[in-house]
Amino acid sequence: MEETAVTMMADERMRTGGRAGAADGGRPEMDFATLTERELEVLVLLASGEQNRWLARRLGITERTVRAHTTSIVRKLNLKSRFEAAIVSYLHAEDIRGHQGAASAI
Repeated sequence: MEETAVTMMADERMRTGGRAGAADGGRPEMDFATLTERELEVLVLLASGEQNRWLARRLGITERTVRAHTTSIVRKLNLKSRFEAAIVSYLHAEDIRGHQGAASAI
């Protein structure tokens, strides 16, 4: 399957929340408040499509820690994969950045 077809399918799943349809017909609401500040940082960087090694260097943490944060993000947002997390990051970039500011104020 072409990458664009996979992206389109994942985008549709994100828009509908994996259900018949989202309440407003658009993207489902994601509860980014459940994520820690570091998880939000990792989530933002996942949209870049870079490998864990690059993310780790960028954040000054180990690859293992990036994997742990990614696993936690996928679990907390009820996603199926790192790929879906990257799509969520791309589609909800403004919402995530808004939560980053709120999380650092706490």
